[in-house]
Amino acid sequence: MTDHTQLAETFRRFADQQATGLSPLYATLSRAIARTPDLLDLAARTQPGQPAPNMLLAAVHHILRRGVKHPLAPYFTGHEDLTEDRAADLLTDFCRRHAGRIQRIISTRSVQTNEVNRCTVLLPAFATLQQQLDDGRPIRIVDVGASAGLTLLWDRYTYDYNGHRLTLPDSDPDTVLHCEITDTMPPLALDPARFVRSVGIEPSPVDVTDREATKWLVSLTWPEQTKRMHTLNCALAVAARTPPTILAGTAQDHLADIVDQTPDDQHLVLVFSWSIYQIFGSPGGRERLVDTLAELSQRRPLYEISIGHFGHDTPRMIMASHDGGVSRSDVVAHCDVYGTWLDWLATPPARPSA
Repeated sequence: MTDHTQLAETFRRFADQQATGLSPLYATLSRAIARTPDLLDLAARTQPGQPAPNMLLAAVHHILRRGVKHPLAPYFTGHEDLTEDRAADLLTDFCRRHAGRIQRIISTRSVQTNEVNRCTVLLPAFATLQQQLDDGRPIRIVDVGASAGLTLLWDRYTYDYNGHRLTLPDSDPDTVLHCEITDTMPPLALDPARFVRSVGIEPSPVDVTDREATKWLVSLTWPEQTKRMHTLNCALAVAARTPPTILAGTAQDHLADIVDQTPDDQHLVLVFSWSIYQIFGSPGGRERLVDTLAELSQRRPLYEISIGHFGHDTPRMIMASHDGGVSRSDVVAHCDVYGTWLDWLATPPARPSA
C-alpha cells in the first residue's frame, strides 16, 4: 500500500474541524477512512486540487441516492446511527463493490457547491449599494466563481428574516431562504428592476438543465442537511426554467473584457462569495484581488462585494469601491457560511466614489 500519512491527516482534520457537530455521519466515516489503507488508496484518485474527503463522501452519497441497495444506505437517510466499529467495514465493502463508479466520479468531477442561502447575505448588500448609488443608473452584477449561477437568480427567491417574509416581484413561493438577523436589521428595500444583465464567471459551469450535473450538486450536500437539500432542489428548479448566463473560463479570462464591454451608463459590481482564494490563491488572495481591481478601475469605477473568512474564524462581508486605482473597503457584516445568520454592523460602509 502507498504511504498516505498526509491524506489520512486530511480526513482526520475534516472530521474534527468541519464535520463534527454538522454531520456526525461524515465525521465517523472520515475517521474510518483515515485508518483504512484501502479507502485511502481510493481517495487518492481525487483530482489534484480537490478536497478528497468532500469528493469521496459525496461520491458515496451520489451512488446511494441513485437507489443502490447496501447496508450503508440507512445511515445516509438518518434512519440509523453509525458506530465507529461498523463504519470501516461497511464503507470498505461499499467502495469495493462500486470502486469503478467511485473512481470515475472523483477523478472527473469537482466540488462546486452553490449555496443558494447566501443570497440572504447578499441581498442587504445589494440594497445598501442601491441606496448609495442613487443616480438611478442600472446596476450590473458579475458573480465570479458562479458554479451553477444560483446566486445570480437572487431576485427569484422568497426571503425570511427573523420570521418576516420578504417577496420580490418574481419571487418563487417554494424557494424560501431563511436568515436570522442577530442585532441590527440591515437594509432590505430595493428595486430588482434596476439590476440588469447579471452574469457569472466559472471555469466549469454547471448546466442547470443537465439532470446528472444538478444531481451531483445535491449529492455534495451532507446527508443530515435535509432542509438545505430541499432548498437547493427548489432553486435548481427555478434555474432550469430561467437559466442564468455564465461565461466559461477564469476570472483572468473575462474580467477585463467585462469591464470594457459594460456600458458606461451602468454601475459594475463584482461579487466574490468564498471564491477569492480559489481564484487568486492563498495566502494573500485578498491583497491580489484588490491589486487586480485597482488596476482595472483605471478604466472605470468598480464596486465589490466579497464574502469569506479572510483569516478570521467568523466569516465576514466586505464592500469596496475601486476608482482610478484607489481602493476603499469596509467590513459591513459578519455571517454564517451557509447564510443562516447575519450580524449587520451598525457603522455603514463608506460611500463609494461617484
